[in-house]
Parts: sequence; C-alpha cells; structure tokens
Amino acid sequence: MKSLRRRVITYFIRLFTHPKVKDQIARYARGFMGEASRYSTGFKGEAIETKESFVILTKYIKREKITKAEKKQFKRQIIGLLKGTGVVVPIMLIPLPFVSTLLLIIMDHVLLSMNIQILPSSFYPEKKQGLLTIAGVEEDLEKVVYQEKVNKVK
Repeated sequence: MKSLRRRVITYFIRLFTHPKVKDQIARYARGFMGEASRYSTGFKGEAIETKESFVILTKYIKREKITKAEKKQFKRQIIGLLKGTGVVVPIMLIPLPFVSTLLLIIMDHVLLSMNIQILPSSFYPEKKQGLLTIAGVEEDLEKVVYQEKVNKVK
C-alpha cells in the first residue's frame, strides 16, 4: 500500500514539475488573478455608481429637478443592483468561499461566451480586453501552437 502511495505521489510530483505543465498552471493562475482584479474593480465601480444613484434619489425625495440623464443613470444602476443581488448573493451563500467564487467566475465566463452578462455593467470593461472568452482562449491556443512550431524549427 505504501509503495503504491509513493508511486502516485512521485507521479504527481513529476507531472506538476514538468516545465510545460508548470507554464500552463502559471498561465491559468495569471488568468485567475486577472479575473479576480476585474471583480474587485467591478465592486469598486458598483460602489461609486450606487453612491451617485443615492445622490439622485436624495434629489428626487427633496423634489428637486432631475435631468433625463440622471433618470437613465438611476434606472441603469437599479437594474445593475438587482442583477448583482440576484446572482452574486445566492452563489456566495455556498458555505465554501473559494468554491463559490470559482463557481461565479466559471458561470460568468460560460454565459459571457453566449453574450449574456449576469453581473452589473461595471464588471465588464468597455474594451473587452482581458476577458476570458472562447475567442480569447482560441487565440491563446493558436499563439502557443505557433510558438511551439517556431521553437521546433529552431
């Protein structure tokens, strides 16, 4: 039994210390870190937009004049808050924090590849650079395959 365990452990150590596997793991870790920063930036943006919407609501309650742009911004922010509450809160109720975050990221990317945005607009940058989409993953794979071909020729 111990020899089988040793062989399995040795196999996984060799597997995860192989240069190509280490590079892949590092690439996925960098992608995950980029996504984590996108989510933290999204939360900051939502906080700012919610504060601005509160100011608009305060003006409305005081019966001050509100412009069409402010009405539109308030409506957009309320829809964003409802989106975030309806998606993020139920997923974050999963007792394992890392699993719930990972599930949210996976679900967001699967739906984003179908052009469905489940999170408020501040979570999605204007330029869709850095988002994990099917096209982005395919481009990365093409770059890796091309790089390996170039390295083999050398």
